[in-house]
Amino acid sequence: MSRRRTVRVEDLVGQPVHAPDGRVAGRIEEIRVHRHGDAYEVTEYLLGTGALFERLALARVWFRHRPAMRRARWDQIDISHPERPRLLCAPEQLTRE
Repeated sequence: MSRRRTVRVEDLVGQPVHAPDGRVAGRIEEIRVHRHGDAYEVTEYLLGTGALFERLALARVWFRHRPAMRRARWDQIDISHPERPRLLCAPEQLTRE
């Protein structure tokens, strides 16, 4: 049985994501969702400076090349404690852009 829990976006954005070894893999700067009727499901989290500039729509204005960003699938981050999200895989397994 799957247990659903509501976590507010503002509680996650800006939070550092800690890897299993304790290192910070990046901060959650953007959350992508997919709509299913009246519900929304998180598909991925964007981490790092590049994600921050993308969220603020500054990447294309200020930079020729977007700063580094990591993409984590919804199942690669544990948000059961929104004040301290944890990466469930090695940072090297995240998609880099």
